[in-house]
Amino acid sequence: MPFNSAPNECPFKIGHTPLTRFSIQIGDHQHELLIKEERLNEFGSIKDRVAWYILSRTIEAQGPVTAVVDASSGNYGNALACICERQGIQATIVSSPSISAYNAEGIRKAGARLVIAEAQPGESSNAARMRVAGEIAKAEGMVFLDQYANFLNPASHQNWTAPEVFAQGPFDACFATSSSGGTARGFTDYLRARQDKTPLFLVEPQGSCAFVAPDDSDGEKLKIPGYGSQRRSTFAEITPPPAMLRVQEPAVLAAFALLHEHKLAEVGLSSVGVMLGAMQWLSEQDGPRSAVCICADGDERYVDEFESRYLPSVDRADYDAAYAELSPIIASMKQVMRANA
Repeated sequence: MPFNSAPNECPFKIGHTPLTRFSIQIGDHQHELLIKEERLNEFGSIKDRVAWYILSRTIEAQGPVTAVVDASSGNYGNALACICERQGIQATIVSSPSISAYNAEGIRKAGARLVIAEAQPGESSNAARMRVAGEIAKAEGMVFLDQYANFLNPASHQNWTAPEVFAQGPFDACFATSSSGGTARGFTDYLRARQDKTPLFLVEPQGSCAFVAPDDSDGEKLKIPGYGSQRRSTFAEITPPPAMLRVQEPAVLAAFALLHEHKLAEVGLSSVGVMLGAMQWLSEQDGPRSAVCICADGDERYVDEFESRYLPSVDRADYDAAYAELSPIIASMKQVMRANA
């Protein structure tokens, strides 16, 4: 990692997000399920940390900048646009046609330019975003922050997010999804540097190959933004490779609906996937355990498109089966109030 110091004091309300605790009955055991609520950062996601960390350290290294460009599936672009608006910096965000309406609107409202990159034959959407962002940077003389290849991305989690989480431990296991790979690599490096043996699990859909080869080879498109990637992460060179749990998208959508019905965790779709991975792991344990989930964003980014976009993207029979299976488990969840939560 190029940086190992604590992050500079941030002028925004980023960090110190709450760790919310739930009890949950799975099989014969009552477990503790904890969610790190990154939705409560000022601009609504864990990517607030990444955007501020990369931008502030780029300015430290290069001096003042007037215009930046970067690629994003949505959350990072929204955060970067908002931060740049406050800092008086022109921002261009390159995303894909799959960007959520919420993030697209947020980027534009912050005064940033949103460019949609169309993938060329054989090119992943992620690669298309990176290509177009690089082309814009070269043509217009903008600073390309390059979050997908910039090791300041995982450094933001090694030096900021992970210490915050584990200060409230210990936990029996930690769960995250990959997206750009920064969170997974940052948490891995943090745990290894401290020689902390807490198991870290990545939770991905079947077709994701961000860190580990996908479970299938049919090339099916991923349906949930930020939940997995169809491009191997720049940060994936970890030996041995991280432990992987596969949770399919119909189950994620079913659990999202159930959490809403029971008025429980107000987290986004990829975060629900992470929670399901933790539940899967807990179901295999021989006694009560604690599992902490890194929940990247909130439900407000997905709820308006749930019925029109996400639900029709999966097989309804698979959704209904997952809904029935998960109903009693999620119904058993109860928030645990603690003074230090």
